[in-house]
Amino acid sequence: NNPRLVLADVPTGNLDARNADSIFQLLGELNAAQGTAFLVVTHDLQLAKRMGRQLEMRDGRLNAELTLMGAE
Repeated sequence: NNPRLVLADVPTGNLDARNADSIFQLLGELNAAQGTAFLVVTHDLQLAKRMGRQLEMRDGRLNAELTLMGAE
């Protein structure tokens, strides 16, 4: 399979920092090599800051949107 979009619901929730970093590196590599887009749900703001675009939800509503240039 070569999906255009992968949904990841808290993919690093039970991982230590080292393994969480490895997962996010892998997502970045797949994005760069295959053009795969990832919709990632996370509660870890440090990991969220590594994404090219962030959408923040609060109380079931879109609260903020941030697009980062040069994200990892």
